[in-house]
Amino acid sequence: MHNADDSATILITANLPTTPARSNRLVLGTEETARVPVTWLATWDRLGDVAAALPAGADLALELPGASFDDRQRLRTLLARGREALPTLRAVAVRGGRPLEHRGLLVEEGIRIALVETLGSIDRGSRRPAPRGWRCRNAAWGLWEVEITPAPRRGLFNPLGISRRPGLRRRSLEVLRTEGLTRGNAGDLFPTTRLARLTSWAARQVDRGRARAVTLNGLAETLAGGDQGGRGRSVLRAA
Repeated sequence: MHNADDSATILITANLPTTPARSNRLVLGTEETARVPVTWLATWDRLGDVAAALPAGADLALELPGASFDDRQRLRTLLARGREALPTLRAVAVRGGRPLEHRGLLVEEGIRIALVETLGSIDRGSRRPAPRGWRCRNAAWGLWEVEITPAPRRGLFNPLGISRRPGLRRRSLEVLRTEGLTRGNAGDLFPTTRLARLTSWAARQVDRGRARAVTLNGLAETLAGGDQGGRGRSVLRAA
């Protein structure tokens, strides 16, 4: 028997390559078969098509190159294009392990959560305390930054490089990022095996009461609500 208050929180995100719109049906098929929610990360030119292909309530975030933060105007332009493609845009994912800049602009543009590859020092400049043990911070009012969980070393007993019990710590936050589609030898796109295995693994943890699955936007709601254990009702929502 597992105490629900001790459950870990699992967030799975999947990148989408810049490909023709016909690949959207693959995303839809993956979304329909997954037993836990997935947050899809797409560049601004893919957001609109993918959002139209996915069922209502599916979770999407705008993928931004780290270099876009070198130029405030360029960043504003990319956010505006993302907003045109997805009017409900509230989340971004930043490529590249560099400090996040222009946080004020992100807040102005309605962004509530940013997925980053590294936080650096999480104690510096956090306006609100993060849940204990979670790699996230509130460096600007209205905006949370969340770090991708470093992948464990792969080996004989962990070929996927994903956390398993007892590696799945009580009350921890596991943010797992992978590719959503991959190209075959003929250039055709296919859902990745790793994504399927990640969602199956996460579903088993949820079924056993060891974890709960969230989306990036759902995590933003939880953090904004001040739920220090990640155990508020919003964490159970798929959006």
